Parts: sequence; C-alpha cells; structure tokens
Amino acid sequence: MTERNAPAGDGGPRLALTGVGKVYDDGTEALAGVDLAVEDGGLVGIVGPSGCGKSTLLRIAAGLDSPTSGTVRSTAERIGYVFQDAALLPWRSVRGNVELLMELRGVPRAERRERAGQAIELVGLSAFARHRPAALSGGMRMRVSLARTLADDPDALLLDEPFGALDEITRAGLGDELATLLAARPRPAVLVTHSVAEAVFLSSTVLVMSARPGRVVARVEVPFPHPRERSLRTTPEFAELVADLTGRLYRGMAEAA
Repeated sequence: MTERNAPAGDGGPRLALTGVGKVYDDGTEALAGVDLAVEDGGLVGIVGPSGCGKSTLLRIAAGLDSPTSGTVRSTAERIGYVFQDAALLPWRSVRGNVELLMELRGVPRAERRERAGQAIELVGLSAFARHRPAALSGGMRMRVSLARTLADDPDALLLDEPFGALDEITRAGLGDELATLLAARPRPAVLVTHSVAEAVFLSSTVLVMSARPGRVVARVEVPFPHPRERSLRTTPEFAELVADLTGRLYRGMAEAA
C-alpha cells in the first residue's frame, strides 16, 4: 500500500516504508521486509553490496516503482530525486538546466530565474551559468544536477549514488557542499552510496543492507553532531565507526551467501 501526501500527524516520520518487499515479474526478489523512516531534517544513508536493491528501494520511496508487499507513507508533497548520472540537457546552459523542473511545473519565468540563480550560487557555479554541460567537469555537472533539484524546493530529497563516478577529492568536496545545503534548508533525505565513509559523514542514521534480496541487517545512529567539519574524517572516532559499519556490511554479505 502506498499513501502519498498523508497527514503529518504528531511529529512522525515524513517518509516511512514498513515491511517493503519487491519481486519482479521474472521472479527476482529484490527486497524483503525493509523498514525505513526519515524524520524532518534527518538524512538516512543506505549502504550495501551491488545488486542488493538499494536503488529499487529509493525508486519505491519516490513513487517511481511500487512495492510487492509492505506500505509506503509520505507527507512530502514533492520529492526531489538526484540520479547517479547528472542527466543534463546538452543544448541547455547551466541556468537552463537548473530551471527545467520549475519550467515543467509552470513556475513563472521571473520566479524560476531568481530561484535558479540562488541555487547556482549555492553550489558555486555562478561564473558558469551560461556554460553548457560539455564545458563542465564531472563534478560541476553533478553540482548542476543538485542545483536543479534544490531550486525546485522539494519537501524530501532522495539521492542515488550521486557522486559515485567522481574522484575521491571531488567526491568529498561535494559531500561537504551537500551537508551545507541540507543544513541551510532542513528536509528529510535518503542517500544511497557505496562509500561507507560518505554515509557516515553525511547521515544521521546508516542502514546496512544484505545481498539480494535486500534486507536491513544493521541500523546505526551516527553520534557526531552537526554541522560536521571536514576534519572529522581524520579522527579516530570516525575511522572506528567506518570500520564497524564495514564489518557489518561484510557480515551481512556472508550471511546472505
């Protein structure tokens, strides 16, 4: 059962998946009994082996796919989705790409130009607003993708491995920017990533999933307060938590095997 735009209730999670399972028409079981709850302003990171159903779970949360079993409840009127690929229109400028979602929703031109300009400034691309995607680096294209989603001002944000194809330094820098952007406008968010360190740095809670069919084998609250400085990544406490979660991930894979 899927319940969208449900009443917010008394401070409950803005996005909640309960007992969600997914079996495809060919019999492939992608997910089994997954629970996920995201509070307003919280970010849940999801890590797991390739093929464990992380992206399927995100599509179900976004309403792009339906669960075979379980329930989905969301109080978010509009959900923003950042894909693994920047998916920019090559013939449009940075500004034109950032305005796209608002344009499709019929936002007046003056308003969408103002909001696009603010989002482009937030991701540090004001000097490139007239450039087309071919003139940008991979990291810059992902910034445009983020700006496009943020400019549309969604009530919840879903991110499907948005920095996976980037080098480590660029990835860490964009992670810092994402943390700053989410702090500026708190909203429920879910991040799918293969990087345990990225999940720990950005998330309030990290879910570890098993191999297919994906199940949640560990749920860990991240103890570090926000805002988180880049130097956190070099502390023994951070390394210890990353190592613990990595061990849980490997154990989950072994149990599934």
